[in-house]
Formats: sequence, C-alpha cells, structure tokens
Amino acid sequence: MSNDFQSVLKKLGKQAKQAAEMQAEAEAAASRQAAQQVDFAKEMAGVTPLKNSGCYTPPRDKSPIRPRQAQADALAAEDYFYVGGGGTGEPPATFSKNGQGKNDIRRLQSGHWPVVADVDLHGYTQEQAQQVLNEFIVFTQKRGVCGEIVHGSGLGSSGYRPVLKNLVRRWLMAHPDVLAYAEPRPGNDGAVRILLKRNRPWEQES
Repeated sequence: MSNDFQSVLKKLGKQAKQAAEMQAEAEAAASRQAAQQVDFAKEMAGVTPLKNSGCYTPPRDKSPIRPRQAQADALAAEDYFYVGGGGTGEPPATFSKNGQGKNDIRRLQSGHWPVVADVDLHGYTQEQAQQVLNEFIVFTQKRGVCGEIVHGSGLGSSGYRPVLKNLVRRWLMAHPDVLAYAEPRPGNDGAVRILLKRNRPWEQES
C-alpha cells in the first residue's frame, strides 16, 4: 500500500508542477501582450480635436461612371473613330441622318428617350475629346440610345471660335452609330443630346 501511495503522490506532484508552469507561461504571455498594447487616450492626449467647420458636404454621386481618358485602353487603337481638324463652317444646332428624322429631333428635345449617360468634355484637348467620345458611344449603347454631351459654347476659345464645340458636332455627324443630335434646350448651345443606333442583342455584353 505504501508503494502505491508514494506512486500517487509522485504523480500528483508532477501534475501540480505542470499546472504551475502552464500558469506561469500564461501570466507571462498576458504581461507581454499588455505591454504591447497602446493606450489610445494617452497617445492622443496632446491632440486637439478638429472643430466642425460647418462646410457643406455634397451627397455622394451615384450617377453612372463617366468615361475618362484613363479608360481609353478599353478599345483597341484601330477601333477609334476620328475626324480631321479641318472644317471651316459651324455645324448646325440639330442634325439627323440624310436630312431626315425630324421626328427624332423633336423627340430628343422633348425628352422622349431617357438620357442614360452624360459626359463633360471641358478641359480636354481635341485628341482626348475624341477618345472620350469613342468610349462614351460604347458606354451609352450598352444602356440605351440617348446620351448628353457637354462641350461648352467656346466663348473662351482664341478668337471666340468654338473649336471643341465644332469638333464634337462634326464628329457626331460623321459617326456611323449617331442617328441625330439636338441642343437639349433653346438657347443652350453648350451641349447636345444624341440619338444612337440601338445595339442588336448579340452585340450586348453578356
């Protein structure tokens, strides 16, 4: 019996030693973790909170993404449509293919088709504007048939000659997918609303 008792004591002693070692390791780990933690309040004690400036923060723009120059690589270079820098006359305020489509012009001006996308070309060079227009046509056709392009009146151009305005309208008149364009509101010659050919189902994005 004494031998059995001694054996039990030894076993209990080993278990107690192991438990003590494990507790010591746990306490050491907790101590290290506490030392690594940053007292945020203490660290920020010398920082003065920013006061509310009362400035208006505009709501987040949830409108469709507008094509920008950075997206120009979405089309291969050979797929871009360009017009030259020629052309002396000022393009008309309204246009429809082959001199027809007066109903299309009236419908554009009356808002018959919803404007599914718009783009502002202010600040672009003629080359950049044509790149953006190529992207814009593709972007709009994936969503509908009507878009609006803001090109400005050109009053700030050299000699008051509306370079970008004339370029955009000549570009639209020559583009094979543009059926018509019209100034959206009387007296507003800084923008045009366009009507595009409808994409065939097999041309739509999957």
